[in-house]
Amino acid sequence: MTIVTLPKRTPAAHAVEHVDVLLIAPAGRHADLERHLPHGWVVTRRHEPPAGCREPDIVLLDDPGPRTVTAACLRHPAASIVAVLSPYSDHQAVVDVLEAGADACVRSSTTAVIAAHLEACARRQAA
Repeated sequence: MTIVTLPKRTPAAHAVEHVDVLLIAPAGRHADLERHLPHGWVVTRRHEPPAGCREPDIVLLDDPGPRTVTAACLRHPAASIVAVLSPYSDHQAVVDVLEAGADACVRSSTTAVIAAHLEACARRQAA
């Protein structure tokens, strides 16, 4: 087996300067998300962006069902939709949210893992 080691990325090579993340989750869930995201990213913890604010770049849904994912896709058509499911979710729950329109599904309760998926979505948007 061959293992390839990639060079460490420099901040300028992959950083997206400003990303708005709309977090839809119960109060207290993912409370330390900002700590794991790049400087300049803004996390809004509301069900709707405040009037006059720009649309989110990424919508993070905590434990959504397929209808919630579809509603988020319709409400925020330009945003990437990321669904966070329990690490113990069965594969059908993952399939359901992806088929409903989620761009990514994370089966983890670890905030650092969730943040890494958000950064990956932002990189794909920038490409």
